[in-house]
Amino acid sequence: MALPNAAASVLPRRAGAEAASAPLVAVEGDIVTLSWKCYNDEGELLESSEQSEEPTTFEVGAGDIVGNRLFEAFDEAVRGLAVGGATRVKAEGGEWKDELMFKVPREHPEVERLEGRYKNQGGVKEGNLVQLSNNAMALIVKVDEEEVLLDCNNMLAGKSLWFELELVDLDRPSR
Repeated sequence: MALPNAAASVLPRRAGAEAASAPLVAVEGDIVTLSWKCYNDEGELLESSEQSEEPTTFEVGAGDIVGNRLFEAFDEAVRGLAVGGATRVKAEGGEWKDELMFKVPREHPEVERLEGRYKNQGGVKEGNLVQLSNNAMALIVKVDEEEVLLDCNNMLAGKSLWFELELVDLDRPSR
């Protein structure tokens, strides 16, 4: 699950049951596999790794996570964690901005493009999440005969998500 432009912070963790016997802990270069659950501020489970076809696996400290603040937070959270250990990460979407709300005339070429692109989902319809021609995502908030109201704020703007992470596997390549 990618959450672009979401700030994230790591909360205190609990060690795995093996912690007393000085277990192998995740360090830079290790390949780790996580089990995770994502909750909203109300504690409602939104998504989990159990719903994914592929496990969440990445190399600790790898450059390909740079720029994705959520995965950077996951990376930070697993460092020093043993297999079976768990921690929580909070992701915040930042401020909701009124200037990212756009009223677009129905006859605008972008609205016409969206009608064709999303015809199988009802076309330009309230509640649809659409990808604009500039690759930005927008939520269709309102549609009337004259215009379409688009919300181009980050989907997490003004919201927080909590991720419970458990380190389920650790592979340390030979160094």
